[in-house]
Amino acid sequence: MRIWDKNEIQDCLASSWERVSYDEFSKVFMERERIFPCTLGVAGFNNNQIRFGFISDDIDSVKAGENLAAMLQSYLPYARKFGKNTSLVVFFNEERELGIENYERIFWDLLKRISFFDVKAWPENVPKTPDDHLWEFSFAGEPVFVVCNTPSHRVRRSRYSKNFMITFQPRWVFEGIIGEGAPNSEKIKREIRRKLVLFDGVLPSPDLGAYGDKSNFEWKQYFLKENNDPRSEKCPFTYKGRNNLVEVISTDLTVLDDVVSQLLPPTGSVEVQYDSPFRVHEQHHHNVDETLHIICGEITFYYGEHNVTCRAGDRLLLPAMTLHKSRAGDHGCLYVIATRIIRPEIGG
Repeated sequence: MRIWDKNEIQDCLASSWERVSYDEFSKVFMERERIFPCTLGVAGFNNNQIRFGFISDDIDSVKAGENLAAMLQSYLPYARKFGKNTSLVVFFNEERELGIENYERIFWDLLKRISFFDVKAWPENVPKTPDDHLWEFSFAGEPVFVVCNTPSHRVRRSRYSKNFMITFQPRWVFEGIIGEGAPNSEKIKREIRRKLVLFDGVLPSPDLGAYGDKSNFEWKQYFLKENNDPRSEKCPFTYKGRNNLVEVISTDLTVLDDVVSQLLPPTGSVEVQYDSPFRVHEQHHHNVDETLHIICGEITFYYGEHNVTCRAGDRLLLPAMTLHKSRAGDHGCLYVIATRIIRPEIGG
């Protein structure tokens, strides 16, 4: 999925939903009477360090999660090149008044979905449970601060957007500025709160805090309620890390009948597939685990930032929901597919 800078968006048709969404967003940063409270966001916008994405799929669909994950995979590994105040702002083609509760459910469902598409392990220094004060949502090995804006936010204007919108800000953007160890952290926080009151016209949410503070829980800041009643519920997000990452195991098995016999389930079937030379399967995913065993030829798989070329005898273990594409070699490729993870038998 393509990500854009603000100059590239100017090439979009003025009447397109993408351009209209961006124009409404940009007005917030251009107001002189009511200054947007996020200093880092303003600096990132003015210096063209923010990147933008647009998703037309139904926000409650698996496809929306797939495309959002693809954008993050395109953005996060290269984010430092965009500038110290970068973030990724993703607009969805959704403007309905669905209500705060419905939008919050959709938001957390999307975070769960994109987490399934993540091909990198959760960072070791980031707790996996949201009730830990050092927890932060992570993707592609990067901790990321997430903010959701919706058409239903009317009281808290800093969380209003014409379109349903999610912003992803790498945690390293805040290092040395806000949080533990930052020399001017308290002064900057006070100034942001002052601007926030002026912008919203209401007192800041009691769920706003500083990362690293033992009384603060980051997830509460991701989606703010309209009122200032403190949250009592648990975080809707649960980390479900994969037990398996993409893996290739070399074997001596290249006889079709032997491979089929080993991959067949007790009841059911396997698929035998031939890809002609240079055949490409564009980026996609499967809802189930897959095992692919190469009989002859070769095929290259691309997933996340990685690629691997499999040849005769190689067995690829592909966990469910892994975004990937493939390209057959110059002699094509014959392989067997089973819809479960099957490690080779010892001696096989």
